[in-house]
Amino acid sequence: MSHHVSVSTPHSRRAVVRGVAWSVPVIAAAVAAPAAAASVNTLGLAFTASSTSLLSLRVLDGASALTAQSLVTVPTILTFTNGPGAITDNALVTVSVSRPAGINLPVGRARGFGVYSFNGSATTAAQRTTTYQSAPLLGQYGFPSTTWSNNVPVTIAGNGTLNLPIVFGLAGTSTGVSISLLASFLVTVTVVIGGRTLTAISSISVPVGAGIL
Repeated sequence: MSHHVSVSTPHSRRAVVRGVAWSVPVIAAAVAAPAAAASVNTLGLAFTASSTSLLSLRVLDGASALTAQSLVTVPTILTFTNGPGAITDNALVTVSVSRPAGINLPVGRARGFGVYSFNGSATTAAQRTTTYQSAPLLGQYGFPSTTWSNNVPVTIAGNGTLNLPIVFGLAGTSTGVSISLLASFLVTVTVVIGGRTLTAISSISVPVGAGIL
């Protein structure tokens, strides 16, 4: 008759203890992740300031500037508003400026607006697009729509705000067409950060006789 004898080795308990010790950091990391995600989920975005004046606007990718002959209104500050928990991340920021609604230029070209600088840094031609309407025989005509896109580092304290100045310039070229209506250019900012997409909307207003378009 045979007997089975179970023998407990001295190192078996140490192996179990080591296994428990190694599992602690994994649990801690799993608990910390939702806190960071929750902070991004409370992040807000809006335009919070604008300027109305006889602006002097740089022509993008050129050395010249044009001064408006009547009061032009442009947004000037984009603001992040944060909830609990600090945020440090890179954000993909895209600023789009549409053609003005209700103004039809069947021939000739007028200028539009694009981003000249963002948060104190000048934009580059590679970061911007300027797109006119086009048709056979007519070529490019009307107003351009523009975009600017770039990765921007974002650091915001918990329950804090971050103000980012934005400066617009003139995009495209003008063939001297006469514009007899108030031109309102819709400005849309889209920010992708931490898996979320935030949007802020404003407009640029150019009255008749400003002489910059």
